[in-house]
Amino acid sequence: MSEPSIIRRGFRLVAGYVRAHPGSFAVAVTGSVVYAAGSVLSTVALGYATNEAIIPAFEGESPNPWWAVAGLIGVAILRTGGVIVRRYYAGKTGAATRVELQKGVARRIIAMPLDRVRSRPQGQLLSHIDSDTESAVDAIHPLPFSIGVVSMLIFGTISLALLDIPLLLVTIGLLPVIGFMSWLNATVVQHPAAIERQANNAVTAAASEVIDGVQVVKTLGREDAETNLFADTVEELRVARVRLGTRKTAFAVSFSAVPQLTTIVILAVGAVRVSDGHLDAGGLVQAVALFSVLAFPLQVIGFFLFDLPPSVVGHDRVSLVLSEPDDPLLHTLDGDSLPSGSLSAALTNVSVGNSDRRRLRHADLEIRAGETLAIVGPTAGGKSTVLEVLARLRPCGDGSVSIAGTPLSGIDDSTLRSRLTLASQNAALFHGTILDNVSFARDIDEEDLLAALHTAGADDLQDTLPDGYLTTVGERGVTLSGGQRQRVALARALAGHPGMVLLDDATSAVDPTLEEQIIRRLAGLPMTVAMVTHRVAAMTAADRVALVAEGRVAEVGHHEELLRNPIYRGLVDAYLASEVLS
Repeated sequence: MSEPSIIRRGFRLVAGYVRAHPGSFAVAVTGSVVYAAGSVLSTVALGYATNEAIIPAFEGESPNPWWAVAGLIGVAILRTGGVIVRRYYAGKTGAATRVELQKGVARRIIAMPLDRVRSRPQGQLLSHIDSDTESAVDAIHPLPFSIGVVSMLIFGTISLALLDIPLLLVTIGLLPVIGFMSWLNATVVQHPAAIERQANNAVTAAASEVIDGVQVVKTLGREDAETNLFADTVEELRVARVRLGTRKTAFAVSFSAVPQLTTIVILAVGAVRVSDGHLDAGGLVQAVALFSVLAFPLQVIGFFLFDLPPSVVGHDRVSLVLSEPDDPLLHTLDGDSLPSGSLSAALTNVSVGNSDRRRLRHADLEIRAGETLAIVGPTAGGKSTVLEVLARLRPCGDGSVSIAGTPLSGIDDSTLRSRLTLASQNAALFHGTILDNVSFARDIDEEDLLAALHTAGADDLQDTLPDGYLTTVGERGVTLSGGQRQRVALARALAGHPGMVLLDDATSAVDPTLEEQIIRRLAGLPMTVAMVTHRVAAMTAADRVALVAEGRVAEVGHHEELLRNPIYRGLVDAYLASEVLS
């Protein structure tokens, strides 16, 4: 079965928008119908003014123009009211539709599997939420007008039929030309509209990369090279928009030329009808005005058809995210509860990843309740994967995982998230105060928040920041240093008395002396700590150390015991050397 045309797909798209907001859309269409009625009545008022005021004045009579003036003002007020109602409620419908799309994309990103989110460039996701949702709803704005002005065609046709049949036939014969041009334009603009959307999203993605990597660009002296690369991307967008704009302009010029040429034909035919006595001068003026009234709806419908392809393209791009499946790991319901206090955990014969690129290979690891376990190993050996499997952020293909003796798959999601928390090296903070970021909209009293900040070594923020813990940190916590962000993120993981805290290099930017204090404080709390670390002091202070290499848990034991392992000894020597250099 062939794929539906872009026009049919567009109609299905906007029909869904209308079903979602029938009330405001109906009011917008009503305003458009009022405008249509006022437009047709304006032609009647214009014809009346011509016959009763203008022509008598030229013939030396002294007519009373006030009735004509009152009629023209009245229909102008009617039209203006219709325009105001239509624009307000059409805009309201479009804005509500876009907000729903944006919220839907945001919800879907949060609900997607973690690997799927990580596989998409950040700039692309931003484009889906911003520019793609905007273009996806563009067609809804002219739709109420397009539907409402259909009544203008009906009113205008009836009025012209009552005025003069030959002029009606001339007008009806030429209107299909305008309709065909509208359809043709919507068809030929589909491809350049898709290219323009892709180029626009490429610019957004490139800009996001430049902003995120500005430090690297500066330190390597690549300003000119990155600027040129970005300029090339912008140039592609410019070319795409010029190509699209050229077609739009050509359409607009040809579209406006047809009604003008048709007006000349109507004037010619109407002049003959006036000379034959079948039509008076006021009727001819009214007929010309009626033609513009009849041509205008088709122009409006043409604009709507023109907006359909970009809207379909934009919605297709948004649908790439909306069609993503839910993360099955984050939606377990009616599961088992976890005991209070510190929690134990066990990985048994766990494998993660495909057969060619496994992150873990039949890994076995037992984490005892209340202990501090340091997880170390070579880069890409599987350390972070162990934590993500424990936090149920990544599925394990084989084997089993349990928390406090309960299978991980059977634990209620809300219970797991309150009892087991994770803090990573890349501390993600949100716009708000320090306390807002630590509580993160959870029902935690201030005393517990302050205790978590103390344990995380963030006491100094109360004195060094302008408003202490009530300081607004800005987007992504940009007003804080890396170490400050990490300590706030660690406090967030500690708040609420979890039974197990997973730390993925969560204190890598913290001063080593302060890090040792933090580890000692963590050891005194009734919770289990499993931390990926590159600090020898942390490895020494831990109750046990797990060496993870090549996707396997190679050995578990005390720091002194593992020093006999050549891989572990090499890591320790390398870590010590890097600490001395730093």
